[in-house]
Amino acid sequence: QDFEFQEPLSKLLYFETSKGMRGEISSLEEYVSRCTPEQKEIYYLCAPSRDLAIQSPYLEAFEKAGKEVFFVYSAIDDFVMANLEKFQGRKIVSAEKSDIDLGETKEDKDSEKDEKEGDASSTKTLSQKEADEFCAWFQVTLDDRVSTCKMTNRLASSPAVVTDNESGAMRRMMRMVETQDGGGTEAMKLPKQQVEINPKHPMIAGLYAIREKEPELAKILAEQIYDNCLIAAGLLDDGRSMLGRLNDILYCVVKDAGSK
Repeated sequence: QDFEFQEPLSKLLYFETSKGMRGEISSLEEYVSRCTPEQKEIYYLCAPSRDLAIQSPYLEAFEKAGKEVFFVYSAIDDFVMANLEKFQGRKIVSAEKSDIDLGETKEDKDSEKDEKEGDASSTKTLSQKEADEFCAWFQVTLDDRVSTCKMTNRLASSPAVVTDNESGAMRRMMRMVETQDGGGTEAMKLPKQQVEINPKHPMIAGLYAIREKEPELAKILAEQIYDNCLIAAGLLDDGRSMLGRLNDILYCVVKDAGSK
């Protein structure tokens, strides 16, 4: 890493962004020129492709806030952005971080207003007390995989995400190096993750409602939600581990439909 020439070399970096068209690339300087004065950070998201980046739950908060995000598609580019750290005084931050503050959007204010007015047409939302109870249950249920669980307002259409994790691309690069050095997969065991849940999502509200009445089913669903989070973050090493659980979920759906 060339620290002496890092700033001038970083001007040569070009990536697609969430506000650009497919195949249209922007430099860090061009990104900064489009930032509002109060935006002090440059955001990036690592994903295998543009389509998957656009579908990522990590992009939802930035879309709501109207913030532009760089899309990086390779482990090397992810490594470069993570180690560049700053450009022209602005911090370079992964969209997967948990402590990102994008401010309150109009959508958030409208949602809070509906809740205070008791809008009967609005989707069931967990209260702060219910969300705390759900998070405590979720963390205990998945104690071997979850370090902390908390409520977030960064999500719109997704039930949950894992945050403050090493990115999937970075993890794959580390695994490749470890394998080449003769190390086993045990050296890359996934640490416990921090989970953030969306209290407005019907899946979370529904799981809260059945967690005591149907504890076994609730546990299976919690495990699936967690694995879905790992997939979104690029952290699930082998999707085949979910097959048995998915079959159990499908059986429950078919069984319930057949009893009606």
